[in-house]
Amino acid sequence: MAKLVWRHWGLVAALIGGWLLAGTPSLRADPVNALATQQAIPVEQRLNQLSAEEKVGQLFLIAFVGRDTSRESDIAQLITEYKIGGVVLLASNSNFYNRAQDTPVQVATLTNELQALAMSDAGPGIPLFVAVDHEGDGYPYTRLRNGFTPLPSAMAIGATWDPTNAERVGEIAGHELAAVGVNMLLGPVIDVLNNPRLSSRGDIGIRAFGGDPYWVGEMGRAYIRGVHRGSKGRVLTVAKHFPGHGGSDRLPDDEVATVDKSFQELQRIELPPFFRVTQVDNTDDLATTDALMTSHIRYRGFQGDIRQFTPPISFDPAGMQQLLELPEFAAWRKDGLIVSDSLGVPAVRRYFDPQEQTFPARQIAKEAFLAGNDLLVLSQFDLNNIWANQVTNIKSTIEFFAAEYRANPSFRQRVDEAVAKILRAKQRLYGDFTLSEVQVPVDQLNQVLNTEEAQRVVARIAQEAITIIYPHLDALRERLPAGPRREDTIVVVTDDTLFQDCFENIPECAPEPVLNPSAFADAMLHLYGPDGADQISPESVHTLTFSQLRSYLMAPFKEPGADTESPPETAPAPEYIPEPQSDVGELLNQANWLLFVMLDMNTQRFEAADAVRVFLDLGPRSYDKQLVAVALNAPYRLDTTEISKLSAYYAAYSKTPASIEAAVRALFGDVTPTGAPPVNIEGIGYDLTEQLAPDPQREIPILVTEPLNPAEVTEFPTTISVRTGRVLDHNGNIVPDGTQVTFTFEQEDGQEIAQVSASTVAGIAEARYTVARGGPLYIRATSVQASSGRPYRVDFRPPTPTPTSTPTITATPTLAPTITPTTTPATAPVVREPQEPMSEPQTSPGAAGLVLSLAAIMLVSGVGAFLSRADESAPTHRLRLALIAVIAGLAGYIMYSSGWLAPVITTQGSPQLATAVTLVFAAVPVGWRLMQAERMSNGE
Repeated sequence: MAKLVWRHWGLVAALIGGWLLAGTPSLRADPVNALATQQAIPVEQRLNQLSAEEKVGQLFLIAFVGRDTSRESDIAQLITEYKIGGVVLLASNSNFYNRAQDTPVQVATLTNELQALAMSDAGPGIPLFVAVDHEGDGYPYTRLRNGFTPLPSAMAIGATWDPTNAERVGEIAGHELAAVGVNMLLGPVIDVLNNPRLSSRGDIGIRAFGGDPYWVGEMGRAYIRGVHRGSKGRVLTVAKHFPGHGGSDRLPDDEVATVDKSFQELQRIELPPFFRVTQVDNTDDLATTDALMTSHIRYRGFQGDIRQFTPPISFDPAGMQQLLELPEFAAWRKDGLIVSDSLGVPAVRRYFDPQEQTFPARQIAKEAFLAGNDLLVLSQFDLNNIWANQVTNIKSTIEFFAAEYRANPSFRQRVDEAVAKILRAKQRLYGDFTLSEVQVPVDQLNQVLNTEEAQRVVARIAQEAITIIYPHLDALRERLPAGPRREDTIVVVTDDTLFQDCFENIPECAPEPVLNPSAFADAMLHLYGPDGADQISPESVHTLTFSQLRSYLMAPFKEPGADTESPPETAPAPEYIPEPQSDVGELLNQANWLLFVMLDMNTQRFEAADAVRVFLDLGPRSYDKQLVAVALNAPYRLDTTEISKLSAYYAAYSKTPASIEAAVRALFGDVTPTGAPPVNIEGIGYDLTEQLAPDPQREIPILVTEPLNPAEVTEFPTTISVRTGRVLDHNGNIVPDGTQVTFTFEQEDGQEIAQVSASTVAGIAEARYTVARGGPLYIRATSVQASSGRPYRVDFRPPTPTPTSTPTITATPTLAPTITPTTTPATAPVVREPQEPMSEPQTSPGAAGLVLSLAAIMLVSGVGAFLSRADESAPTHRLRLALIAVIAGLAGYIMYSSGWLAPVITTQGSPQLATAVTLVFAAVPVGWRLMQAERMSNGE
């Protein structure tokens, strides 16, 4: 019996020790990468098992109509017979309804049914990509809204200048999309909006993080990291619109847009964010995008000839190859996917047939594929956008691709390369392909979506984004010493643009406002009405729409007999001038506060969208009112004259409930606007390039990192390493990577020895310089107009003079560093050291090691005392044995912590290793006692 007990105890001790020595990898495993450890069929083997039809089917993402997934449905046939690789979900195709009570359940049920078709015996046995747009700011680029967390726009995130906020929003998006079975996010947008326009034509607006390549790249990379982490690796990202849409002259969905930039200019502005998000970094692999989406954009001057236009890059093999062969994409391109934008939008139709008489579906798909797109999005894939015709075109195109695969070796090779990447991407999502891994639970979705924690995150970001555009913050309270009061009459004038999410004749598809006209007033009353701070009265708050204001303003210019009939209620965008209403004029005259709540001011979609501009251009009838504008969209739509007529101009950059509430709080003075515009604003002379330059009001800190003690250096020449602290811009953020800093080295007499230039990385510039001889060395740092102020002094040992009859010169006290407080970098503690050559290795296992070791001692002593009952030992003997185990274990811990075991155990400072040593030492007396008991029982 004793022998059995001893063997079991030894086995337990060995297992525990081995677990601790191994560093407990099961506890440290990253849940995001857990699927990568699953055994899966190698991609090459799976690829060889596929037929031609199964291979080419994987190349297509289909936007389909309806929610019917029965065997007779069109989408079921495309999945089971044509083996398509994925789908794109759209409310406009009635795949789900945002005005239904159970939108998340609808989506999760639909994705489960679609995956079941793909994984059935009739399907390809490969999971589908399920893709959506989910950019933030609600309609129109957030497809899933009802039941999901209302996320801010990219520009709202950009206005916080904090990539951590981008990551947190990405986490929410990834978590919620994965919860309903969506595994491909068509985003984020990483276009650089470096030239925003007052008009809305061709402007990507608040979909962009900003107008600086560095910051857009940082925000995009952080967002992608968040999506991957939040979804635990179950959502792929497709960064768009490659190679950059920010400088185009129109929206590419309606007509092929043109960018007037050379290849070199693209590498300087548009491409850096794409370089950043495709950067392969094993220490930060979650931040690398899985795919890029190409855009239907052509370039003039791409090869230097300003008269030469390229084809749209999505159909241009030469242009695409030139871009993707850049060295920055080399490592990523091995597995990274290229996804086309929709191949049925009007821009594509007009490019292939300017008269729009034909739709060459096969040619469109083939040219896009051969240009370099691995995945082809077939949406609106018909001349007239009729679903029955789209189905015919989709089937015909897939059949054409299968025939080409069999007949054309080069085409076959291209297909195999693309499908291999697709399969690798799907294996990253699911490991081995099983239905249980692919489908998602439908119950309790309300507990994981739009959580209180997610709402707190977006509320905080909304407050950090709030920006005072005009006047400067220090002058704001002089103009608006306090927010509205109970005795004030407040008139909120708000955009009333309508939209339709879908086009069926059902209540869920009825037109609705992009922004509820009462949203801003409701938020004011909620926070500051009788149920809030009780600062304003409901009777004093009134709402007008842009349509009403514009109608009132334009009435004197209207021709007699003009049609005054209101449009039908089903009109998606009313374009009419109603009869002037007498109460509009009365409200404007009575108002103490006029609050203009603006969206994108796009008159192409809604004629009255420019009502604020019309009001300001015609001239307010009285200047004794507080005129306040709040941009819930892009903040650069008003010109200088219009802005000058305002008391204040705020930007929230987004129309989500959190952004509206943050704007209201700022108006009432409870939130200080700390955001800063991430784009140029012509109306106030805000130039982003100037703002992101080093601030001359902030001294550049300097720190010498090598040698650590210059006074002890005796041999020359020697190399000195110097770096700046964080170089900050005019907004108080670190300057973009690549900002040039010049280090100037001077002798004690002020004579300049040398200048060394370096570029910043994460706000810090580093340089090395060879010092020829000893004595004081003075260092200055300059960048644009910013400088380090007084020089930073480094005292090397002065050269030893040749012995003469003169008494020996001894070192004076001035040899000790005499760095003044103004030149000592105050931010040095937060600057990351590039290297620490003098740091000592950690020898103490720390508090964690002590706690684990004590737990191991108690475990061993307790188990030993319990097992010793097998030989009927007296209680005092068992207690003695337990105490001996405690003493031995503590001795082992002390020996390890003190480094006495260093000749045997070279790894110091590990809590797990300390615990293992303690366990072994404590187990020795227990094992010895049990062996002794065994000998006695055997009569030895």
